[in-house]
Amino acid sequence: EYVVVGAHFDHLGRSGASALDPDSAEAVRNGADDNASGTAAVMELARLLSRHAPRRSVIFVTFSGEELGLLGSQRFVDQSPVPIDRVVAMLNFDMVGRLRNDRVIVYGVETATEMRSLVDSAASGTGLEVRGVGDGYGPSDHSSFYARGIPVLHFFTDLHEDYHRSTDDADVVVGVGVVVGRVVGFAERVVRAVADRNERVTLVRVSRPAPVAGSGRGREVYLGSIPDMSAPETPGVRLTGVRAESPADKAGLKAGDIIVEFDGKTVKDLYEYTDALQARKPGDTVTIVVLREGARVQLTATLGRRGG
Repeated sequence: EYVVVGAHFDHLGRSGASALDPDSAEAVRNGADDNASGTAAVMELARLLSRHAPRRSVIFVTFSGEELGLLGSQRFVDQSPVPIDRVVAMLNFDMVGRLRNDRVIVYGVETATEMRSLVDSAASGTGLEVRGVGDGYGPSDHSSFYARGIPVLHFFTDLHEDYHRSTDDADVVVGVGVVVGRVVGFAERVVRAVADRNERVTLVRVSRPAPVAGSGRGREVYLGSIPDMSAPETPGVRLTGVRAESPADKAGLKAGDIIVEFDGKTVKDLYEYTDALQARKPGDTVTIVVLREGARVQLTATLGRRGG
């Protein structure tokens, strides 16, 4: 049996398709946090776990094509080098290099009956404030595994103003060795707890389709909103602006609006917003509810095609 430890190593480069600074022309988006930090975490976990191997085998893998629609991780589960039903869990690291106020978010704690208690136990004594979130789906590579019936965890130090921008570079990942090291020290405990158990962790299935398919379906949908990544704890998705002549602009969305509902679905954070948007297709007409100066405003938008 196997535990998979993974991260994506691709980023946007010069592509402005998913960038939040599309006007930066030829600027290279290196992705120091998204996701050189996750790649570094996987490498460090490989070093630490090799000192004393857990009872189950651990597969360390870095994926490409995550930014295009989880292409690498989808290919892995479709053509796994080991029988996919022998994979007992997958731990994903995506943006773990910007630790602030000692807070780490771990998604997927409700994908197996024992996961939350294992995570809470591993966090004890680390000095980290670990917040467990239940969902095993989301716009990162763990989603490909959960869609195949594999319990998952996704380690994340939260959004920030440099997300998907050319400013996400090495100089803003302050003390990356210390930051990633603290997250990895905690994660090593979790990996060992899962890998050393006598029994597999018990899968809990959620009847919800994966938000992103390996074909990249949904990534072509375009609204033109620009989220404010400097306020990740704001309920909903606050906008710093909208792109000129975009569907968002034509619908009347403005800088300062907070999206709280999309197509009838409540939006509490960027993940829920991304899921709701990517569930639609170009040409669909959707209702969007925003908070504007404290008042709820309902708008209607016709979604476009990215690059179209």
